[in-house]
Amino acid sequence: MATLAKGAMASSLPSWADVSWDMIPDPSVKPLPYLVTAFLAIVLVYSLQASVFGVKNPIPLLNPRRPFEFTDTRAKKDFVFGSKKMLGDWFGANPDKPVRLISGFGEVTVLPPHLANELRNDNRLDFSKWTYKAFHAQIPGFDGFKEGTRDTNIVQAVILKDLTKYLNKLTEPLAEETAFALAELLPTGDDDKDNCTWHSIPLRETMLRLIARISSRVFLGEELCRDEAWLKVTREYTVDSFKAAEELRLWPAASRFIVHHFLASCRKIRTHVREARRTIAPVLARRREEKLRNPELAFNDALEWFEQAAKGEEYDPAIAQLVISLAAIHTTTDLVCQTLTELVRHPSIIPALRAEITTALRDGGWKKTSLYNMKLLDSVIKETQRVKPISLVSMNRVALSTVELSDGTVIPRDSLLNVSMHKMWDPAVHANPAAWDGYRFLRMRETPGREHQAQLVSTGPDHLGFGHGQHACPGRFFAANEVKIALVQLLLKYDFRLPAGGPEPTARAFGFSYSTDPFATMEYCGREPEVEV
Repeated sequence: MATLAKGAMASSLPSWADVSWDMIPDPSVKPLPYLVTAFLAIVLVYSLQASVFGVKNPIPLLNPRRPFEFTDTRAKKDFVFGSKKMLGDWFGANPDKPVRLISGFGEVTVLPPHLANELRNDNRLDFSKWTYKAFHAQIPGFDGFKEGTRDTNIVQAVILKDLTKYLNKLTEPLAEETAFALAELLPTGDDDKDNCTWHSIPLRETMLRLIARISSRVFLGEELCRDEAWLKVTREYTVDSFKAAEELRLWPAASRFIVHHFLASCRKIRTHVREARRTIAPVLARRREEKLRNPELAFNDALEWFEQAAKGEEYDPAIAQLVISLAAIHTTTDLVCQTLTELVRHPSIIPALRAEITTALRDGGWKKTSLYNMKLLDSVIKETQRVKPISLVSMNRVALSTVELSDGTVIPRDSLLNVSMHKMWDPAVHANPAAWDGYRFLRMRETPGREHQAQLVSTGPDHLGFGHGQHACPGRFFAANEVKIALVQLLLKYDFRLPAGGPEPTARAFGFSYSTDPFATMEYCGREPEVEV
């Protein structure tokens, strides 16, 4: 009976030969099966395209998309929170081999530092296009990055032609503004110098305010450098634009033109841009009127330099100021914070630093040559930058055409690439590289043939803190002087210590960024400086 029933059931099922098109459901009537099938097919193709259908790239990919992953969201998060370990593990085992990463910027090829000299002046590799793409320069609010990547880049012209040219004349005004700012930011009141009261500060926020203030003295002169509305804009735009850029990178590139409208971080930086324009416009209008009445009138600050560099061409003065502030404030603040932290960890070097600073200032006063003669201080800052640079990579570029390197590495056109900094921590280059040694570059400077290589502003494959080649940081000479002036006054006027029992400041890696601890606190008390500053 069971056999008969099974036979009857089998005979009742149609074969493919018996199926007509009329038996297949009309998709307009029953679309769900078709939609599900199409969706699954798209997911399958999309998730397998890189590994099965895509062009094979011989350079290993550290965080590939997994099977059936529809987007790079997980890979991007792995990059954001695990980049330091990923790159450390790879280059620890393969110091001279390139590697790829899926990042918020897109897929990036990270090259070993021995190729840095080969890349440094290659016009097929473009820095501006990297910045344009990485910081969403086409999206409102990121105007500072757009202005800084224009073909007619007046910001770079001003930095190279004017800022560096006037360094000697700027030293004393910077020192003067530093003294004014510290009196407000780190007051000591009526502290007894022999038994001072310790005061606690949020380190990063305090140094951010200091650097914004003294940078603005050069960029905008005395008129606006103490204007709290302007200082607030420059501080907050510097911090918030980087945060907004990171947040937007987590979204697929095609969706960012829509997503930015709804992200609070992006709306916030658009507000900063509007406020910057409101602040700068009346100052510039007043200056132009004064110069019409007196054509010989001149102002020695970046607001004036931009006017001259534009040569009558239309430009956005407020955005130009934001660009130069971005370049100066972000990296300089980080370097001052980290250097101060290392000095507190290694207090035995501080007496030697104070002695060197005192001698240089007594002999020459606030001059560029005096800062040059602070060679131990120069070494301390460079060593800090070696141990904890602002980024895990340097020399960010976009390939304008396909580039084949000497080791056979092929960089396809439109690829993103940069160079790892791991030689800065290589025991073959630096003895005991994990240890901070403030005298390291002073000893190197005293070695015949290596004196120039040991200076803070020098660049090379072994030390990429300021980049290397034609796109090395053009403002590094100003930044070096600014950091030194700030540290001179901090060291002579104050003692510092970490709070007892508090957490040890820890640098944070976030994608390629490597920043000083944003939550670090420090304690200070006033002291009598050895020389008037």
